[in-house]
Amino acid sequence: MITNKPSPEEFKNLSIQYLVQSVDLLLKTEMALAVHGDWETNDELDEYWETRQGILGNSLIMLFLSIENYFKHEICKIDSLLLIAGEPSKWGLSTENKDFEDLYIHQFDDLLVIFQEITSKEIEPTVKGQLDNLRKKRNKYTHGLHRDILGPAYIVDLIAIFLTKLWGTEWVKDFKSVMLTEPLYGLSNEEEEQMQLLYYFKFFEKYLSQKKFRKLIGMPDSGRRYHCPYCTNCSIESGMIVEANYALLEPNQPDSEELECWLCESFAEIERRDCISAGCLGNVIFPKDSHYEHTSNCCLTCSLVQSD
Repeated sequence: MITNKPSPEEFKNLSIQYLVQSVDLLLKTEMALAVHGDWETNDELDEYWETRQGILGNSLIMLFLSIENYFKHEICKIDSLLLIAGEPSKWGLSTENKDFEDLYIHQFDDLLVIFQEITSKEIEPTVKGQLDNLRKKRNKYTHGLHRDILGPAYIVDLIAIFLTKLWGTEWVKDFKSVMLTEPLYGLSNEEEEQMQLLYYFKFFEKYLSQKKFRKLIGMPDSGRRYHCPYCTNCSIESGMIVEANYALLEPNQPDSEELECWLCESFAEIERRDCISAGCLGNVIFPKDSHYEHTSNCCLTCSLVQSD
């Protein structure tokens, strides 16, 4: 018999870890290349990336492994035996037990077919084509030579396709479960996690259209974005000073008095009054709150502190 059969969670954990590594290779390199700390807005890094094709290749390989293990996870939820390649009569079980790790698993193309058959989820033809292109590029990097110049935009676009077309918006929760955070002054562990996720959001937003980015994080297509008073307070308190404008009116109506943040997943009560800045048309104000000194009585459109 076959021993040491894997659980679906083993493949899921591998998939999300590979995904984090794929993104980190890009994000941390960009942060290092942008000597003025403007990595989230600097669009002049292409020439630097041209000489760092190895980093991009590693990121691409990690993404491929993430997608491959995602398919294994979904298939394994039905039965791990569906992952094993070859005819069962040739698995070599007649004389002795076999460890699952010693058996051959289906290659990427076969996993793609099995996934669709057992889940009844038809992958769009364009997505199939993009996944096949990824497979070919991965093979060149792994087994041969890849001479075509890659850029971060290509990989980020593939990541967005993978997460929106296959994984779904729950990827954010899974992503947070394995990402590494750094201690930040004055913040709790949960707040540090939110600030790390803020970096990832900024990185994705840099390379994706607004429509694709909103779809990636599950944010509605329409609605003006506002600064989240909680995330903005954390950003300033920690010294990051990174714009945390991922909040929308809830509901999205002119008289709404609450915001929902798609970064920290919190709700904030607001006041509807005009901002005192002549150049700002905003009327969404965070009330006075001693617990949030950096955003107390602030306009959540332009961040200006309002007069008493």
